[in-house]
Amino acid sequence: MAVQAAIGSPSVGVIATRAPVLRWAGWSGLAMLAVIVMNGPLASLRGVPEYWSPNAGPAVASYLGDPASVRLAVIFFFASTLIFVFGIPFFAGLRELTRRTDPSGLASGVVTIGAALFFAGGLISEVLSTGMATVVQASPSYALDANAALGLQSLQFAALLQGQVGLGVAIIAVSLATRSQGFGPRGLATLGLAAGAIDIARPLLVAIPPVALALFIPTFVWIALASLALIRSRLAAE
Repeated sequence: MAVQAAIGSPSVGVIATRAPVLRWAGWSGLAMLAVIVMNGPLASLRGVPEYWSPNAGPAVASYLGDPASVRLAVIFFFASTLIFVFGIPFFAGLRELTRRTDPSGLASGVVTIGAALFFAGGLISEVLSTGMATVVQASPSYALDANAALGLQSLQFAALLQGQVGLGVAIIAVSLATRSQGFGPRGLATLGLAAGAIDIARPLLVAIPPVALALFIPTFVWIALASLALIRSRLAAE
């Protein structure tokens, strides 16, 4: 009887560890946003030239030719890996959330694939952008070609937007799976549907980077609100 009881009921350890999973995912989401802010909007404060500006060629050559700027860029390249460190638990939490709210498993599968595409695009983007500094620092014989560097900068933004299409699809899946579950503040699901649709359409604006970047704001707000909802949700205790 004791053996049957042990087999028929979950262990105390499993019960104890399930409760904080979604809360940790929420905190990870907020940490991921902090790193995105550090590597995104704050990039201008560390002198990273905007490849779409009229004088981008000389600016890129000057930036990558400055040893101090290159050393700082390498540090930020390392810091960008924290997007993955915190992003993986966040999306794992969203997958667990949708697994609980959508018994079909469709939403959790979409979140898994969408997150993978998001990370793939982000990885390529970081390697082609900030990763240029690692080439300059690691290869003393490298001859900088500002025009080629600008080409890589343009490609990194294209990869970023394509990857964020996967993010948009994942957000839509989460929003549909949780819209009637009382997850988050009122209107969160509607915001998620709108933000996800915008992310899917943003590659149309790949040639207008300032507008495409500004249109990421709804997604940024959704991730922040969803992270807080994961921390405070009643589902986190189930």
